[in-house]
Amino acid sequence: MPPRVSNNINHDAFMLDGFKQYNGDTELAMAKDPYTRLVEAVTSAIAEKVGEDKQKIFYLIGKPPREELGDLSFPAVRYEKRGAATVDELIQAITDKLEEEGIDYAEVSRAGAYINIKILAERAIKHVANMLKEYQRLELPKTENPQRLVVEHTSANPIHPMHMGHARNATIGDTLSRLLRARGHLVNTRFYVDDVGKQVAVAAYGVRILGIDPLEEAEKRGIKPDEFIGWIYAVTHTLVDVKMLKKEIEESGDKSLRDKLDDLLLVLKDLEEKGPREYFDRLLEHIGRVEDPEKEISELMVRYERGEEPEKGLVRRVAETALVGIQATLDRMNVSFDAWDWESDLVWSSRVGRLIEEAKKSKYFTWYKGAEAIDIPRFVKEVLSRDPDLRKYFKLPRGFEIPPLILRRSDGTTLYTTRDMAYTIYKFEAWSADKVYNVIGADQRLAQLQLRLALAAIGYVREAVNLVHYDYELVTLPGKKLSSRRGRIITLDNILEELKATAWIEVKKRNPDKPDKWINDTAEKIAIGAIRFKMIQTSAPKPIVFSVEKALDLSENSGPYLQYTYARASSILRKHGPVNYEAIRPGSCNDPDRRRLLIEALRFPLTAAKAADDLAPEQLAVYLLRLADMFNSWYQKDTVIREPDPGARECKALLVELVRNVIGSGLDLLGIPVLERM
Repeated sequence: MPPRVSNNINHDAFMLDGFKQYNGDTELAMAKDPYTRLVEAVTSAIAEKVGEDKQKIFYLIGKPPREELGDLSFPAVRYEKRGAATVDELIQAITDKLEEEGIDYAEVSRAGAYINIKILAERAIKHVANMLKEYQRLELPKTENPQRLVVEHTSANPIHPMHMGHARNATIGDTLSRLLRARGHLVNTRFYVDDVGKQVAVAAYGVRILGIDPLEEAEKRGIKPDEFIGWIYAVTHTLVDVKMLKKEIEESGDKSLRDKLDDLLLVLKDLEEKGPREYFDRLLEHIGRVEDPEKEISELMVRYERGEEPEKGLVRRVAETALVGIQATLDRMNVSFDAWDWESDLVWSSRVGRLIEEAKKSKYFTWYKGAEAIDIPRFVKEVLSRDPDLRKYFKLPRGFEIPPLILRRSDGTTLYTTRDMAYTIYKFEAWSADKVYNVIGADQRLAQLQLRLALAAIGYVREAVNLVHYDYELVTLPGKKLSSRRGRIITLDNILEELKATAWIEVKKRNPDKPDKWINDTAEKIAIGAIRFKMIQTSAPKPIVFSVEKALDLSENSGPYLQYTYARASSILRKHGPVNYEAIRPGSCNDPDRRRLLIEALRFPLTAAKAADDLAPEQLAVYLLRLADMFNSWYQKDTVIREPDPGARECKALLVELVRNVIGSGLDLLGIPVLERM
């Protein structure tokens, strides 16, 4: 898969637009990083000499094929052939720029038609020491052109607890937001409460039958609120399905449906054992004697969309109850939102109605299957087929046909996509957004494409072009067949508890004298790190098969492995004490393994910035694992505490501090708690 590239954030220039002169108050955080300063200076020197765009020059800078050649390499041959500048002239331009910028820790050389640049570790280490002494942390380079961005993510239906699919959505959305904020963009995160539609109406129907306040009842019984609503929803939905299926069998005489009925009855038996027996019996008795429960659910749904009482208060209370539990899980996962938007508010505020009226004035308004609709096929034929620039934004394959988008059913209720159109416009308006990212599963690709095309067809071209569907594939659990409609769901809380219980045993074994509260808190942070890292480590277009054992693997490729690396570095520094920067013997840092670790750690700011601009947090995950591997391998054979040479010991301690700094900053960007001890 190619990297994900945002339309308006130039991934080619992921560091260039953030550079400022290294002087006093105008200095940006990224100017504190010697590696980034070097890359910027080399890029500027070449661009100025050959009259080329900085972004293009930067993209050509890479790593030499062999480590002994240097740390940066540029193919000068293409510009020499054009007559723009000779290799020697470019080397001189780079040398002059480095001197001008006060960069004394790089050496420029020629290898045929290539220019190679090597970082002099014994000099660079002095700059690193000054940086850590003054600023403590390496920061991402900030963009000079910050955008106002909306990231809408998670948006779990308020009818049951969050599951592992939501875990991936929430982790991706939150991590993207962290990266983009660190890059200097103004990011607004939003949760869309999908409370209009049949699913929430089914849950509310069950609560109405029971005649209870669901939140008060959940708290009284010690049940997590979202789990309580999920049980009511599953029981109600299954009872209604059983009743309607029995009716169909009686009317049609189709005996082949009996196997399906038997399966549903087994589901009911399981649900009966999971919740309050008296509530199960009450739902069973009521739905059993109602002539047409689906009609009652439909009427409840219609009245809620109209904002009529008592349905308005009822459905809101049901959704709010579920959200209490959902938010508790999100808090546990270290995920927060700037705004919670209710779908019903959009409907009641007449935004959806106004959108439909605007659509009716469009030349692409039509009637489709007896309902009001947008004629997307006609729009594609008349507009996109004639405008290749616009077509590329929608990534619409030639010959791929998309059906018209129905706006409103014959009973007056609107469709989810119609309401989402109004919500899209609202998100752009509410945050004055330049771009909106919808983190939604890959199964919604057609719906999201329909949404964007329909917006463009009725005149919202800017919004359609700058709305990005950041899709991701499913998360599966080995050997598990799940269905929230039937109450067969392994919740995110279930997985967190399983991870935590396993981590608790290991932490207790390693720290037998620690109090239980510390062990519990540590195990909780390890569980969070395990899930969040696994959800990010795999690129979004690839499915995930989640394994508790692999997610907790302390030896490699996991969030806990990075937490362990951070804790190990912290332990070394506790034993060593504060680094004596003045006592460092710079020449000792020329040792090949130490030098290699130094350069790799200094690549962090640009790597994280590129992950932000490519909208690819997995790039940062891969980098952190590589750095952790390098650090752990180095420390095994080059001890810090027992180093007899004081100057070399301080150099090594500085490397430990730098790696700890980078791992800590990286974990923070991934939303993973750091652990001083483990």
